[in-house]
Amino acid sequence: MESFLFDGKSKPYLSVLKGSERQPWAPVERTYRETPNRAGALLGKKRNTKPRPFPIPVFLKSENIRDLQKIKEDLAAWLIHDDPKPLIPNDEPDRTYYAVVDGSFDPEDLVRWSRGTIPFVCPDPYKYGGGKSVTLGTNSINNEGTADANCIFTVTFKSAASEITITHKESGGSVRIIWNFVAGDKLEIDLTKRKVIINGNVNMTAYYWRNRPFTLHPGNNSLTIPPGSVATTQLKYRPRWK
Repeated sequence: MESFLFDGKSKPYLSVLKGSERQPWAPVERTYRETPNRAGALLGKKRNTKPRPFPIPVFLKSENIRDLQKIKEDLAAWLIHDDPKPLIPNDEPDRTYYAVVDGSFDPEDLVRWSRGTIPFVCPDPYKYGGGKSVTLGTNSINNEGTADANCIFTVTFKSAASEITITHKESGGSVRIIWNFVAGDKLEIDLTKRKVIINGNVNMTAYYWRNRPFTLHPGNNSLTIPPGSVATTQLKYRPRWK
């Protein structure tokens, strides 16, 4: 039986058991408003996606009971962290979750082996695909995920410019950077962290908040970018799924 990768590692003594209790999506919490003399309730506009439980039932194999106790020590050292680490399941090798252990293992021991469920939880409820890098032109961007994806733009200037604006046509969201750029300058705009880097230095004073930062919606996205004669614009993003 196969294991899984957590924090870039797997363990030869651990196998994943069949019968995973994994849910197809993270818990969704909605609001409702009841009104007198009306059946049911009105659905509120607010929707809250909660952390995703990710329990994995496992089997631990050892040489003897003493070896089993050492394996449990190694298991704890491998799995217990303060921050989420990448988790790649054996049955979803093209998806990455970010998980922490939250709860106890409660193993069932029998001489040379043990079995139990690792109580992983994903504070970030989405699962991620591999990173994408696209040099932008007239082509639209297809986000194959089922959730919005965050954007990082790298703009390399070919000629002088006093500002640039990148606009997401579908949402109307845009970002405007005001700076005296010259040929050879490199600008990085990280809309995830709302960070602007010019020639390797963070420079938030150049960021003009015209509209809320945008994301790539599932499906096709159209972007207006600086003309190709002024700069080359590269987009990096990671598709993610609900």
